[in-house]
Amino acid sequence: MTKTADQLALLYKARYPLIYLLTYEELRAERMCREVAEQLKVAEVHWSPVSGAPGLEDGLEEPQRFLSRLIEDSTLPGLYLAKDFHLALDDPMVGRRLRELLPYLATGKKTLVVISPVLVIPRELEKDCVVLDLELPEIEELGKILDTLHRQTGRTLVPKKREAALRAARGLTEQEAIRVFSKVLAAGDLDFDDVGRIVEEKRQILRQHDVLEYFEPNETLASVGGLSELKRWLSERASAFEDKARKFGLPQPKGMLLLGVQGCGKSLVSKAVASLWKLPLIRLDLAAIFSSRHTAEENMRNAIRIAESLAPMVLWVDEIEKGFAGTGAEDQAAVSRVFGTFITWLQEKTKPVFVIATANEVQNLPPELLRKGRFDEIFFVDLPDHHEREQILSVHLKKRGRDPGDFDLDALAKKAEHLNGAELEQAVISALYAAFHDSREVEQQDLSKAIEDTVPLYVTYEEKIKELRDWARNRARWASLDVSLVDLFKEE
Repeated sequence: MTKTADQLALLYKARYPLIYLLTYEELRAERMCREVAEQLKVAEVHWSPVSGAPGLEDGLEEPQRFLSRLIEDSTLPGLYLAKDFHLALDDPMVGRRLRELLPYLATGKKTLVVISPVLVIPRELEKDCVVLDLELPEIEELGKILDTLHRQTGRTLVPKKREAALRAARGLTEQEAIRVFSKVLAAGDLDFDDVGRIVEEKRQILRQHDVLEYFEPNETLASVGGLSELKRWLSERASAFEDKARKFGLPQPKGMLLLGVQGCGKSLVSKAVASLWKLPLIRLDLAAIFSSRHTAEENMRNAIRIAESLAPMVLWVDEIEKGFAGTGAEDQAAVSRVFGTFITWLQEKTKPVFVIATANEVQNLPPELLRKGRFDEIFFVDLPDHHEREQILSVHLKKRGRDPGDFDLDALAKKAEHLNGAELEQAVISALYAAFHDSREVEQQDLSKAIEDTVPLYVTYEEKIKELRDWARNRARWASLDVSLVDLFKEE
């Protein structure tokens, strides 16, 4: 019995008359309800707007007639599964009829279970309805599917290959897993290369969800110049999701908020963390939460459900302050509800989902987001100092096949004061373009001129950057080590 099945059984015993089972997996939901009914030794009746309620009588396709029949049949306590009943709930007369019948359902030991992928509950029924989410298949369920399909091939399944395939398939529905495993096995015996195929299939499936985007974690911390304190903090937690960390008494890391100046590597760090910890990286698009074809609340619940099914994983929320900014009063009401769902989940989540949120403007951050317990740490990412500018220039020169030792990075870093990481990268690229145009190798003066021609963001946003620094001074941990003290001791 799954957690949802246990909850359903408990709610039936407590005589809850109306339960909303939210899932895309109708067949799996029916199977679960059948197991619960067998355990409770009660009836299980199915209804749909097409077939009515086979087993009761013919002609019950009309929702109100079906509801009336539930009261008339006083000898059949049990679970009444209503598929796509949310379509009928749009009718005020059906809602009114259901409200009148709820007390009779409870006394008759009957529970109406609405099975639907879409959450549609009229305001007048909200207090009478319990919403259950059917969790996605766990590793054990996926293992049974893979074993059954593989037995049909007549070949032996290597344990290590099986384990890798199941880890890669986490987050798929039962039918999605069947299709993906069948496709992989149809191409031959399961191999480690097929794990990549499963991940690719999962990426294709995630594209159907407007609010989530899969990223290939192809960046490393070596790609990030500077930010030594942040790197050290992340390295200390590289094994934090393993069982040995739980046995040592450590809680699972919750996440971190990266606040700071634009173009200073916050998004790059998000990608590098997934690579360092060897975890999948999923980006949550908050703009799509409010613009998708579904309601914002439903989108957020689905995103959280899928993220937890993929755990352990890294969930990246970019520019979080913009995502939770409403425009009109109606927008603000939806934003408040979705934001409440999100921060409650941040506080209470038990699945190993590490949330990395980035923000550029502190004045737009809701105070509730900054409360202790939401994130493990809040880091402030400032403009790179002299040493960090040298590192960043070195990283981008190496990345493009040049030896940093061929250049006077100290002189370039002095000239590049107030430039952020993105601007330093573009300066390197501009210098390469200039040299390429002249059919020669890039030289010191090319880099120097490219830096001189760059107008730093600092010039336009100096006041805002100073405000960020003032706010962060006593409220956040600085992502970079104060190298001025190190230099002082070196001189001594």
